[in-house]
Amino acid sequence: MRLFLVRHAVAEASDPARWPQDRLRPLTKQGRKEFRRMARKLVKCGVLPSWIATSPYKRAQETAKIWAKVVSKKLPEKCPVVPADALAPDGDLAKMIEFTKSQAGGASQIAWVGHSPDLEMFLARLVGAPQGRLHLAKGGIACVDFEEEIAEGAGELRWLVAPDLVGA
Repeated sequence: MRLFLVRHAVAEASDPARWPQDRLRPLTKQGRKEFRRMARKLVKCGVLPSWIATSPYKRAQETAKIWAKVVSKKLPEKCPVVPADALAPDGDLAKMIEFTKSQAGGASQIAWVGHSPDLEMFLARLVGAPQGRLHLAKGGIACVDFEEEIAEGAGELRWLVAPDLVGA
């Protein structure tokens, strides 16, 4: 199984007057544009998750939906976006792994969209480096392969890309 971990794209600055609940804070117009460009480049490279799990926060959902829309143009079936509370800030890797196992349905490529620093900690733990420091830029993506099923410490980091490295 191949798992893609994506940090949500550039979001509006925190502003309690505009978004009294941080979970409602959206992507910026530029963030949407840059991630759409990134999604197109990923799809051209064969990065085609069968489904995308996302934090319930608006900025992560918007990022996931942008990617799903681009992916759906290349797959025979629509790429669903599935909300996962375990990807919200202060998420839970064990719950996310169980959620993924229950949803995987034989998919060879899946994705998680969430937040820093949780995704970076999840990534380190998935590849067996719980004390490691890994950085995902906003709109960045990491690719982790698992020989069998997804499990903590069983993954192999294949690549990590920031949007500015691919001109997104």
